[in-house]
Amino acid sequence: MNCYTLWGDMSEAYIHKRGDWWHYRRKVPVIVAHLDTRKEVTATLGTKDKNQALIKAEIYSTHFENYWRSLSDSDTAQTIDEKYQAAVALAKAHGFAYKTTEQIASASLHELIERLQVASKNKEHTEAVLGAVVPPQILLSDCLSHYWDYTADRLGQKTERQVRKWKNPRRLAMNNFIEVVGDKSLQQITREDVLQFRTWWMEAIKEKGVSGDTGNKKMMYIKDVLATVSNQRNIEMDTDLLFANTGFDYIKRSRPPFDAHFVQNILLPSIGNMKEVYQMIIMVMADTGAREAEVFGLDAKDIYLDEPVPYIHIRSREGYQLKTVTSERKIPIVGTALHAFKKYPRGFNHAGNPDTFSTAVNKFLKENNLKPTPKHSVYSLRHTFKDRLRDVGAPEELIDGLMGHKKKGPQYGRGYKLETAHSWLRKIAFRIPQD
Repeated sequence: MNCYTLWGDMSEAYIHKRGDWWHYRRKVPVIVAHLDTRKEVTATLGTKDKNQALIKAEIYSTHFENYWRSLSDSDTAQTIDEKYQAAVALAKAHGFAYKTTEQIASASLHELIERLQVASKNKEHTEAVLGAVVPPQILLSDCLSHYWDYTADRLGQKTERQVRKWKNPRRLAMNNFIEVVGDKSLQQITREDVLQFRTWWMEAIKEKGVSGDTGNKKMMYIKDVLATVSNQRNIEMDTDLLFANTGFDYIKRSRPPFDAHFVQNILLPSIGNMKEVYQMIIMVMADTGAREAEVFGLDAKDIYLDEPVPYIHIRSREGYQLKTVTSERKIPIVGTALHAFKKYPRGFNHAGNPDTFSTAVNKFLKENNLKPTPKHSVYSLRHTFKDRLRDVGAPEELIDGLMGHKKKGPQYGRGYKLETAHSWLRKIAFRIPQD
């Protein structure tokens, strides 16, 4: 039997011509009219060829008949999601990606024929091969709860604060996305929605001075959420295509460094009215270049004061994760940092959190005219540390190691000895301010 007429007798009654194009139209059966309140179901078949229209009509017939059967079926042992996942597995077993009826109807004629041939030989797999199982509709507002579950491995070693800082920007980005495109189901998201969201961010960049880098991060968060959830739930979605060429150009500007003379002669002598523990943390940052979070993250066993070369070991541990893998490092402690750790030999993880510290210190710097420009912050001490090492001629590889930056070029050997790093840091050590 010719494959073009294999299904014709069953669906010919449901195809109708409008002008040159074929359409599908079928009345809702009386037996399910109380469950499906539409008078009829319709679909555009997208072809002028009757034989192709008959092939596509059979796919729609299978879809609607299975849908109506499911409405009146008393067997509720399987959830919608379980049925869908089983259909995805069956389609894959026959060498097909699972596609909805609408997607299959838009596929190539060759694919249509292949699917119909498989369905004719495997009647019990017809729903899976012809896309008759309706995928579970996951609303955008429900995506994050699934996303948190699917990304639990990314959060396993983070502290409660780190988890909160990781989740909050993604939650805000998703709320913005829903505000712009509406609370659609995952399957309804289109390229137009993504471009609409990009336009929304473009307006924020032009009118509110938001950085293009911020817009790029928000677009990246949405792409990751949609890709992760759709992949885990076997929902066909090409996020690379949806988000192609949606990035924003921007000029990367890092925080400006303090001048070393300013730190030694103005900044350090001016912080005496702050909480002592905050003074000590500033001193640690000044002579180690460590990030605020890294200083707070040090455990007592990471501070080695009694070694020939005193040092701190910045590293991940159970319940605490560093920003990057290359952030793990050992830093000899000299000058103001050594002074601070002698006063607080067990570290500062009992002294609050880096966000509170940063807010309080930056407010103090502003109120006491200790910010040479509005862009300066306590974090600028990290940039000052790097500049000071460069000024005394320290090797770039050593500087990268002390900063926790990824080293350039091939990675050979164990890196510089503590004694070598110590000799360079002693050249730049700040003096302890006099009372």
